[in-house]
Amino acid sequence: MTPSRAGGARRLLKGGLLCLLLFACGGDQARDAAGTISRDVFVGTYVELRTAALHSPDGRVDPEAKAEILESNGVTEADLLDYVDVHGARLEFMVEVWAEIDDTLRALRTEDDPAPAS
Repeated sequence: MTPSRAGGARRLLKGGLLCLLLFACGGDQARDAAGTISRDVFVGTYVELRTAALHSPDGRVDPEAKAEILESNGVTEADLLDYVDVHGARLEFMVEVWAEIDDTLRALRTEDDPAPAS
């Protein structure tokens, strides 16, 4: 991983952790071996939430949209926070997770999307 890529991953990790603290909703999802939602569910849900935020005028997901996204993925705020709590100490793993999120967001980006925050 290049230094600039590592710095971007760290910024994404910090921003992601802050955003996760703001999520609220209800639902159930299959658990992985660590007792949390799966990596795919975490990444997919986070990408949907981040995409919604990027397309909103103020950069935030309104509560109704957030609830709909979380419900459609079968997760709760607690599920997302538990995932970070359980896996957060595994720095290399989490850097890979945030890089996957970043790569997915970049792949989904179109010319009409707002510029990403640097």
